[in-house]
Amino acid sequence: MNKFMADHMLGRTCKWMRIMGYDTGYPQCHSDNDILKKCKEENLILLTRDYEFYKRYSNSIFLDSPDFKEQLKQVVTMFPPDRELFFSRCPECNTILQTVKTETMGPGYDLVKSRYDTVKFCPGCGKYYWEGSHYSRILSQLNNIIKG
Repeated sequence: MNKFMADHMLGRTCKWMRIMGYDTGYPQCHSDNDILKKCKEENLILLTRDYEFYKRYSNSIFLDSPDFKEQLKQVVTMFPPDRELFFSRCPECNTILQTVKTETMGPGYDLVKSRYDTVKFCPGCGKYYWEGSHYSRILSQLNNIIKG
C-alpha cells in the first residue's frame, strides 16, 4: 500500500486522506530538505502545491487546485481508496485506531457511553471517535469526492 507525505500547505487534505484510510504523514519539520529526506528514506509519495518543490522529487504529485476537495479527487483518481479502511486512522496523528468498549472511557463521556457499546480510540494521541451525527455528513462528502 502506498504511503504519502503531505506538505505544509495540505493540512486539511492530509486529515481527509487519513479519514479515508490513506497512510499520510504531515511534516513536523519546516525544511523542504528534511521533508524530502524523509520521503526518500521511507519511499513516500510527496503531495504538494509547490511546483518547485514538486520538481525536486520524482515520486511526487503536484496538486494544482487550491480546493481540498479537488485535491482529494485528484488523489483518489490516481490511488482509489479502499472503503474498508474509512475511519481506520486518526485524522490528527495518523495512528491506526483501535476499537474499545465505551466503559473504558474516562469521565465526561456519559452520553457516548449511553448510546454506544464501542468506540474507536487512538493510542497515539488519546482521542476517541464514534459514529455521531457528523459521521453521515463526512461519509456523504467522501462519497461525493470519490464519485468525482
